[in-house]
Amino acid sequence: MIRAKPIVLSLAVATLAACQRTPDPPASISPPPGLGDRVRVLSADAMVIDGKHVRLANAYAPQGIPDARCWAEATAAQATLAWVRAKIKDARDIAVEPAAGFDEFHRQLAVVKLDGFDLGQEMYEAGLAARRTDGPNGRFAWCEPISAKAAGGPTVNSLLD
Repeated sequence: MIRAKPIVLSLAVATLAACQRTPDPPASISPPPGLGDRVRVLSADAMVIDGKHVRLANAYAPQGIPDARCWAEATAAQATLAWVRAKIKDARDIAVEPAAGFDEFHRQLAVVKLDGFDLGQEMYEAGLAARRTDGPNGRFAWCEPISAKAAGGPTVNSLLD
């Protein structure tokens, strides 16, 4: 009988310990803010922000397939798109300042700022985009170095040439 008391006491302690659980974290903790639900990147210089289609007013990025005119432009488009997506993923705030005009697809031209920094200007300074005023129709001649300037090189108008 004397031994029964310690056994009962140890069973009671074990049962009490098993019933206790780790408390849930407070409901006030929320994930860090991001732009994933506000921005959909269509190309490096075109996106949908808060449901509105916009195109960068101050940068013209290389175009991807099927609009690229050569493989150099298509490759540059992939690198630029990855760079823009990383910038947007890391950003916490976005501001859209409409500029005058629309592009050929009737998207509003705008200056887009991520955390206060001009996305188009950063793309231009990083060598990933041209100014919209560069080249014919605002397009940078991504393919020119491998076609027009090459002695005897063919003229390249599209990837199908």
